[in-house]
Amino acid sequence: MLADAASWLRARGIDQWPDRFERDWVLPAIERGETWLAERDGEVVGSLVVQWADPMFWAGYPEDAGYLHRLAVRRPGTGLGAQLLRWAERHAAEAGKQLLRLDCVAENEQLRAYYERAGYEYVGDVTVGPYTQARYEKRVGD
Repeated sequence: MLADAASWLRARGIDQWPDRFERDWVLPAIERGETWLAERDGEVVGSLVVQWADPMFWAGYPEDAGYLHRLAVRRPGTGLGAQLLRWAERHAAEAGKQLLRLDCVAENEQLRAYYERAGYEYVGDVTVGPYTQARYEKRVGD
């Protein structure tokens, strides 16, 4: 699913993800129980990762947040992405976190607008390797 999502993004001129995520990159999040799948009628239609630390993109920030990564849906435009985003917000809040944080390639204006419409506030850019990421957060807990 991630490879399909990366291909869909590239077809729209967005270099957000690699052609294929290396097994060593995704397996640890699966083993730690941070990867979640969405199913409809027995078919996997979405996936996401919620982790409790993100020193790569959020170094120096307090540990009061959940961090959302690799949100992908099989068929964009169905509203499933928004449902998964709300689920991640509830999941972080139920874990006692105050915020849900996420990032995307800074040049991805459509995705940035999507997150802003969902109530996420821009908190700045960070450059990691060849990518400059726009960072966002939303208050989800008390």
